[in-house]
Amino acid sequence: MPQSSNHIKKNSFLASIGMTSSRWSKANLPVAKEINESDAYLYGSGQTTVASLLGTDRRAARSRQQIYNKWSSMESDPIGSTAIGLLVTCALGGHETSGDLVFIEKTVEAKKNKRLAAVVDEISAALSPMINREARTIAYTGASFGDSYARIYSERSRGVVDLYTGEMIRPQLVQPFEKGNRTVGYAVYTGTRNFERLDVSQMARFKMPRTQWVPQFGVVEKAMRIAITEDNIENLPIMPSMAGGSLFYNAEGPYDNLYSSLVGIVGQRWLDSIDEQMLQVNLTSMTIEQQNRFLASIKAMLTSSKQRAEDAVKNGQPVLERIRHIIPTFNEKQLTTVSNANGGQTGRTNNISIEDIMLHARMYSGAIGVDLAMLGFADQLAGGLGEGGFFRMSAQAAENSRIIRNSLSEFIYHAIDIHTMHKYGTVFDPDKRPFTVNYYGSNLAQEAEKQRTKADSMNSGMILVQAMQQMKDIGATKEMMQEFLSKTMMLDEDQAKLYAPIVEMKDENPDDGSGGGPGFGQGFGQGKMDSAIEIDAPIIQNRKQRRRKGG
Repeated sequence: MPQSSNHIKKNSFLASIGMTSSRWSKANLPVAKEINESDAYLYGSGQTTVASLLGTDRRAARSRQQIYNKWSSMESDPIGSTAIGLLVTCALGGHETSGDLVFIEKTVEAKKNKRLAAVVDEISAALSPMINREARTIAYTGASFGDSYARIYSERSRGVVDLYTGEMIRPQLVQPFEKGNRTVGYAVYTGTRNFERLDVSQMARFKMPRTQWVPQFGVVEKAMRIAITEDNIENLPIMPSMAGGSLFYNAEGPYDNLYSSLVGIVGQRWLDSIDEQMLQVNLTSMTIEQQNRFLASIKAMLTSSKQRAEDAVKNGQPVLERIRHIIPTFNEKQLTTVSNANGGQTGRTNNISIEDIMLHARMYSGAIGVDLAMLGFADQLAGGLGEGGFFRMSAQAAENSRIIRNSLSEFIYHAIDIHTMHKYGTVFDPDKRPFTVNYYGSNLAQEAEKQRTKADSMNSGMILVQAMQQMKDIGATKEMMQEFLSKTMMLDEDQAKLYAPIVEMKDENPDDGSGGGPGFGQGFGQGKMDSAIEIDAPIIQNRKQRRRKGG
């Protein structure tokens, strides 16, 4: 079939500014056919196998359940849960009056079309309450485990009627399956048979980016079945998705070290709280009966003191009476030595310092993406970032939370697609959607950081303008100006070339009587202002003469 003239013109136009596809393919693609397995072994790469994905001793492969059990422990930890919650809060924000987190709004094109605008209004009215109710839960669970899910309940004429994010579809109980990078279904380990299949119209997935590989079992078997040389994504096999994407993964090491230190210091405090003494009783010249009676009396005295202290603590009542014990003596003292049970020492010589714990706590929170100063340890900012420390740390947390917002947007778009499919029989193409998912504003600290950056840029621009004006005033040439801008002012070469011709431009004098100085950067120097007045005088005189003549 002959190609259209427009297609031929388009191809010829693109070929004039680039390389044709056939020529590029001929030059770049056949070379890869020369790669063979023997060369890999000959050059020392033979040990590079899929087994390397199982990790090392420090990051050894674990089962999916072991990985999720670890992250579940970290999710319940005060520092970890607070850090994830702060990132989610920065990502979602919240309306100051209604508290809504997510807003489904019309695009510019949809506002011009009444029918599309009405569709978007209906989608927003139907889904916004459900999405705002579940958004924080979905984002928090997804950031903790790398995935989170919502069961979609829909009807043919009404669309999506509810979203369920409860404990029955926790990430530990759901195995997503993918074709390439596209989620195509789920295996849910709850129900009457402890195994149910769900498709993408029944469940929506919040998927965090897999920025780091988590070593786990099953990857070798997956590698043996995957068709890596297949170019058509539809021909790829359906494979289970590996666990990953959690913000806790990098923090596992500091988490273990932190709680090892905490266990050590708590155990030390418990041991040091035990006040135990050894009494040496002199039983010389006593009969057996006297010795037994004397020892029983000492034991009863100590037991009575212990019971009295326990009762005071249990009842919450202090002991206000004086306690006296009588120990009979004979020719010599009966209690000869009173010493501590630990050899007479008053405390431990090598204590676990609080600095050990703070070091691991900083590493733990920092690995998640939030500075420890944002989690209740504001004293950490005292000598570091100064008065604006809180804003700087808040802005950094807001930057780290962007990935949560992006993942949540994809989740919401999927839920809207299922709604429009059931209600309108249409699923919009991603680039033709008449709606966008927006969030309420930005983090205030992030806005302050933007304003500070903007002000610094404006100040730099004004300094550049003044420097250029002064270079022009002293008679710099175009080459001198370009060298000055590129070397001294550190501008790019293309910017320096663009600005350098300013020295060749002539000053233009305003004729509107505004009093502005002449030329580039008006108002530099009294001499220029005087010359401007002298030049403008005849122009003003000519205008007056034309007005008198009626011109």
